[in-house]
Amino acid sequence: MDYVLLEWDHDLDDEPYLVYSELDEKRMERRKVEFFRGGLCFAYGAERGNDGALAEKPFPEDLREITGGEEGECTVRSISRQLFQEIWYQAQERPDGFMSMFF
Repeated sequence: MDYVLLEWDHDLDDEPYLVYSELDEKRMERRKVEFFRGGLCFAYGAERGNDGALAEKPFPEDLREITGGEEGECTVRSISRQLFQEIWYQAQERPDGFMSMFF
């Protein structure tokens, strides 16, 4: 497994600014935690479900290939399994905001 943090440089309230991802051996997202500027946090994959919110394409081997897009510039770096696990379990303790109405 690989673990990645994407930090988006934007001021949009409806787009995440931090995205923590767990990647499998094919570099596909298995789990993801998104943080929004307004304080919302959503976790996807595994026991949280909603696998449709995970990336449909594998992450590139060279993370520098991820530069951003319409949402703004993006900084990407590898993180430790331990850090991802801490973020994942903290996200389970937080309320999931309005998304619980849809699932």
